[in-house]
Amino acid sequence: MIDTLKSLFTDFDPAKIFPDLNKLFDVMELILRIAVLIGPLCLLGFGLWYLLAPTKEANHHVGYRFYWGMSSVEVWQFTQRLAGLVWTGLGLTMTIVMAIICNGYRDLAQDAMLCSALKALIWELGIIVASILAINITVMVLFDSKGYRRRRTRR
Repeated sequence: MIDTLKSLFTDFDPAKIFPDLNKLFDVMELILRIAVLIGPLCLLGFGLWYLLAPTKEANHHVGYRFYWGMSSVEVWQFTQRLAGLVWTGLGLTMTIVMAIICNGYRDLAQDAMLCSALKALIWELGIIVASILAINITVMVLFDSKGYRRRRTRR
């Protein structure tokens, strides 16, 4: 028993367990490009979907959902159209900007490329969160919680 264990460990090389870092760095540029571009492309896709093929009535499965946006059919349709317009515009703009940023990755070292990709992902996240807040606030300003359009009072 001990002899068989010794024979197993005499041929054991711990370096064979870990991946070859050269191969990993070769595909790192591709992985970072995909990571940076997937957010804007998804945003563009959802924006086009909400704009061109929204669901007619509020539901809990498909569409841009939040509490006030589901209060009436009018609010639901307005929210889908607004989210579609905002996200299509942002998705298209961010896709172009991020493609330009990704194009510069070939000239960068791995650490600079990773740092650039992380900055781009943080910016994407911030822009998406800001767009969600803007859509929600716009709907809350124009409609009340029961789904009725707010009336502007003149002074």
